[in-house]
Amino acid sequence: MLKLLLALSMSVLCVSPLQAEDIHPVAKSCQPGAMQAHCERWTKDFKTALERAHKGDHGAQVIVALCLSSGCHGAVTIDRVASCSWHLVIANSGAATVLDASNLRDTCRPMTTAQKDEARALSGDLVQKIYKRAPAATDQM
Repeated sequence: MLKLLLALSMSVLCVSPLQAEDIHPVAKSCQPGAMQAHCERWTKDFKTALERAHKGDHGAQVIVALCLSSGCHGAVTIDRVASCSWHLVIANSGAATVLDASNLRDTCRPMTTAQKDEARALSGDLVQKIYKRAPAATDQM
């Protein structure tokens, strides 16, 4: 029993911390029925947008952020923290529009301080990975 506990405790130390690029929002299973084809199309489009967003595509980043806040017709699990983090990435992209700034405020401002801190940390990792630089000091939240 002691050996098992020791082995488990050592395995915890060997696990690398979760990075922003390892976080992939969960696409929901599309339910059979009249909307199944529509849901499956949104699931496919979201996965494509997520890949392109990680490569710096502004339009794809907008799709990812909006799908994470709206669920994209039931195809994506809503995750407001992840949505906010993508809105922060967009704000740091150099291609942000007035509409992007409005979406950032609408998504991020209602969140708790802890959620905002988590979103800032995730977006910082994403900005570093995508744009190879640190995020801007102000985030408009």
